[in-house]
Amino acid sequence: MRRRANPAGWPTPRTGPLTPTGHPLPSSTPGYRFDAHLEGRWEETPSARPHHNPGQAALHHVLALARPVTGAYPLTDVLAAQAHLNTVLGTAHDLADTPVRLLWADVRLTVSEPDRAAATALQRRQYDEALHAQAQRQRLQAARELHEQLVTTPTLALAYWLTQHPDSAKDSIHTLEELTRQITAYAPDNAWVQVAHVLQSFVHDLAADQRENLVRSLAQIVLRYDQPDLAQQLQHTAAGLATTNGQRPAPRAP
Repeated sequence: MRRRANPAGWPTPRTGPLTPTGHPLPSSTPGYRFDAHLEGRWEETPSARPHHNPGQAALHHVLALARPVTGAYPLTDVLAAQAHLNTVLGTAHDLADTPVRLLWADVRLTVSEPDRAAATALQRRQYDEALHAQAQRQRLQAARELHEQLVTTPTLALAYWLTQHPDSAKDSIHTLEELTRQITAYAPDNAWVQVAHVLQSFVHDLAADQRENLVRSLAQIVLRYDQPDLAQQLQHTAAGLATTNGQRPAPRAP
């Protein structure tokens, strides 16, 4: 049926309500949606090319505005999502590129009790998992820091060992104390222990005369740093040097 034209020559604009049936809208809770019940009205705007189905265009417009709004809220925050959405839809405005005006719209969001309970349980589980992950990260960081301190501070290593083994025998504790005393006396930061290992590896296959020459060279270096007593000790050591750490040098290849 043809529409009657108004005196200005345009057909009488159509108007009508939004489809009131329920429409699911997304939430930020994975797998759960709001149930949306819409009310509102639309009308055509003058156009040489009127829309074939202005009611559906208005409904599509409302749903397109609603999805990003409700998708930012968890299912348990239904009232806040509803207030935000009705704020966005609260003023009349024309649809872009469509000869239709949304006069007003109101949305009522609902959530079933089973879905609300399931969403609440999911949020609680996610919260507990986040706390557990944070606690694991803290324990791992503490373990790393403890490891760094134990490998660089022998006295701390002993203290930690004692806290973990309070019932150990006294002789074992005495042995650890003596070992710690020797390490800290010669190398508080462990660096010179490593140097000693390098020197030990270097002199292992040297002949006795080569070892003696090495020690005398060290004595000359020490003397340059104004340490005559230490240099004298090295000279005495070099004079009778035939073995290193009680081990005879390995035979040299012919």
